[in-house]
Amino acid sequence: MILPTESRPTLSADHHRWLYLPTDVIVRTIWQERYKVLMITVMFAGIGTVIALLIKPEFRSEARIMPEMTNGSGDILKRLASVAGFAGVDFSEAEGMDAIRPDLYPNVLQSTPFILYLINQSVSTTDGQFQTIAQLLLPDNSHWFWNPLGLGKSNKSLPLTKGKVAGTVRLSVSQQELSEEINERISAKFDTRSGIITISAKMPDANVAAAVAQFAMNYLTKYVTEYRTGKSRQDLQFYEQQLVQAYKRYTKAQFNVFQYSDQHKNIVRLATTMDRHRMETELTIAQNVYTELSSQFEQLKIKVQNRTPIFSVLEPPKVPLKRTSPKRVVIVLLSTVSGLLLGIGYVLIRKANLAGQLRAMLGPV
Repeated sequence: MILPTESRPTLSADHHRWLYLPTDVIVRTIWQERYKVLMITVMFAGIGTVIALLIKPEFRSEARIMPEMTNGSGDILKRLASVAGFAGVDFSEAEGMDAIRPDLYPNVLQSTPFILYLINQSVSTTDGQFQTIAQLLLPDNSHWFWNPLGLGKSNKSLPLTKGKVAGTVRLSVSQQELSEEINERISAKFDTRSGIITISAKMPDANVAAAVAQFAMNYLTKYVTEYRTGKSRQDLQFYEQQLVQAYKRYTKAQFNVFQYSDQHKNIVRLATTMDRHRMETELTIAQNVYTELSSQFEQLKIKVQNRTPIFSVLEPPKVPLKRTSPKRVVIVLLSTVSGLLLGIGYVLIRKANLAGQLRAMLGPV
């Protein structure tokens, strides 16, 4: 039962000794129990060393590129569009304006199509083995701190599964896990002041880190190039098909005129003159159409070239020589300091007889 307040034992000064041990007593106690403190410290240092050695190393590779910055009226329209967007004004139909700006380029490397493209890319590791990104980063293989023997490792690729609705994709569990991990490992940053895009890739292998950074840079430049020239290339393909048809029509009309002239060169009749005039008119029309399409076709080829962006590679991906993590020295030092503090606390608690003092404070129940 619980004793009344007046019946509870009062705490004397002796009961509070453990709260304020003198400095000389603390130092003397630590020195007397130094072997215990040293044993606890060494044990924690050993644990920290094992953890530091088992954690898989990570390497980081960076690449820097500078995209072409459009000048002139197109650039002015882009600035107006970015400001007018806050007022609800739509400048998306403005001529020469791109819907994808350089500050949006980093989002391309966070997209699902890029991740699905990357996970099946084959790379060469530092030890000369060829693996896909999926094989390197599979959950049952990547965190080998908990699975040092690599049990359950899968060497199968992860093919893309189409969704039931056209244009959609269906990710497997492994693909979803890899997608989330790659989003954390690959990043891109756009510097608005200098216009430089920095692509960073962190991987558990130095060669793979540089290769992934190169893959990301190639994918980004190809994506932007195809986007900016997509409409012009479609128009170019259409005009090429029309040009082929126009050429066939022109050559056929030309052949008909020459053949008719050979067959009726000595015949002078009104019907003959009318037929010849009709064929020559068809030839003139076919020639004009072919000439006009040829001119537009050449202009479109120039337009595709003009709209093809230029990316200047300021810093290519390099194979890192040093790992970025884990910080093994820091881990060992933190473990050692933790063991030292824990050892000192342990011997001081024993010296102060904390358990007995707590029992005395609680009293009989």
